[in-house]
Amino acid sequence: MYFAELASLFDELTAYSSRLKKTDIIADFLTRASEDDIEIVCTFLTGRIFPAWDTRDIGVAGKTLVKVIANISGKSSEDVIESYRDTGHLGITAERLLEKKVAMSLAAFEEDLTVVELYRQFEEMAATTGKGSAQKKQRMLANLLSRTEPREANYLVSLAMRNLLIGSKEGVTEDAVAQSFGVPPDAVRRAWMLTNDIGLVARIAKTEGFSGLRALGIEPMRPVRPMLAQNVAGASEALDVMGGRAAFETKYDGARIQVHKVGPDIKLFSRKMEDLTEALPDIRVAVKESIHADSVILDCEAIAVDNRTGKVIPFQNVLNRIRRKYKVRELSHQIPMQLRPFDILYLNGDSLVDLPFVERRALLEKTVVPLDGRCKPSEFKILDDPEAVAAFFTQSIDAGHEGLMAKDLNADYSPGIRGRKMVKLKETLESLDLVVIAAEYGHGRKAGWITSYELAARDEDNEQWAPVGRVSSGASDEQLKELTEEIKPLIISEHGRTVDLEPQIVLEVKFNEIQKSPNYASGYALRFPRIVRIREDKGPDDAETLERVEALYRLQFKLKGATST
Repeated sequence: MYFAELASLFDELTAYSSRLKKTDIIADFLTRASEDDIEIVCTFLTGRIFPAWDTRDIGVAGKTLVKVIANISGKSSEDVIESYRDTGHLGITAERLLEKKVAMSLAAFEEDLTVVELYRQFEEMAATTGKGSAQKKQRMLANLLSRTEPREANYLVSLAMRNLLIGSKEGVTEDAVAQSFGVPPDAVRRAWMLTNDIGLVARIAKTEGFSGLRALGIEPMRPVRPMLAQNVAGASEALDVMGGRAAFETKYDGARIQVHKVGPDIKLFSRKMEDLTEALPDIRVAVKESIHADSVILDCEAIAVDNRTGKVIPFQNVLNRIRRKYKVRELSHQIPMQLRPFDILYLNGDSLVDLPFVERRALLEKTVVPLDGRCKPSEFKILDDPEAVAAFFTQSIDAGHEGLMAKDLNADYSPGIRGRKMVKLKETLESLDLVVIAAEYGHGRKAGWITSYELAARDEDNEQWAPVGRVSSGASDEQLKELTEEIKPLIISEHGRTVDLEPQIVLEVKFNEIQKSPNYASGYALRFPRIVRIREDKGPDDAETLERVEALYRLQFKLKGATST
């Protein structure tokens, strides 16, 4: 399949807003796709280059693409940046500028680009590291873009930036796979949920049908998306949601870690499915000594402990440990980590995700042998009395933790789903995890630091970032320095003290209330926002949606009405 054919599909998808129409278009296209192409096509349809579980990254920054587009179009980098400020999207900028380009001589001697070839080139970029790698990637991208028409260039750049604007949400691709190959949508959804790989699911649906999909499941060494929780106001609401009785666990102020073990081999993955194995040698040793299983997948929280006091130290310190690539062992002595497994998904060749939580918990406690404080199951109680829940909550807060998790005793484990089978009770005020889309340098004492950040939520309907305000308070000098260093490689353009960024950094932000505002494209603004912490464990796909911002805005009036009556 030529990439031009896939670009035509993307064109057609952008022309319609109807979910059903998009599903029909994709389903028809997939029936004509070969086995070699279908995995790549379906992964590309989700805006990714590699499957969600795959930790590879092509490592191409926005500034690199600006240089490549300038080179291919015959324009200056300043021209590209000016166009980007107008379009807000480098793919659209590439299309605009390349429409006016004179075809490069290279294009006359190259065959048309195929989907498989593009994917192989992306694989090579991901494998290219070390000295000279940036220049090599630039040459590879220039070669690829020189072989495309302007519209194709838009989609190629969009894929490289993971910002494909075609309105094909995950659910649309799922439904299209089901329709194309005559299998139940629920079977496709479940297979994707467990494998974290829509391309694989599509290929199996095409070649093996329903029976093949049913055989797919979670596997050790292939991370799955974590099950997620909703917030509740307190003990009574948690018990109401769970039917009057639930499992309550300590909610630790740490980092979500997924442990995979097969024989002597151990892998540790973050919430974003990054491989953290080398960064956490102390956790790896604890798993080796504590986990009694031939093969296992555990959902856990990693916490940091103060060597002198034995007390849990804040989340940001946990992230400092996880981020470090050098002097890892030295730092593991300064900030020792402990593991608190709280769920088990796989054990000795069998998937456990369909078992009730209470049965999984029993298997967890048999599998994880407590190892001092270094590795032991999360603190756990089955409760049905709001006062007992409140007492457990206070105990958790006094110990330096965030609060409690409440879990339905009969619930299965649903990877990637945020439902009410699991809810959280926290002491802190409402907060939002938002993406930084632009920023501004400070002045005076902070002249060299980036100190003000424009925040945005995900507008899923329009596939855009919806700004909801700026934040410039709450961060320490150390955090400002850290943010400045993280932001610099993400800068696409600068104008005065303001910089436009690739949307990669997530900040947790508290606020007093949400207001209607004509000043931001979202229609909303946060009042008195302040930074709580940098969410290194979250990526842009984990950021809050505009729908949630709107829901919180409406909830404010309900709460005010309840208070006034």
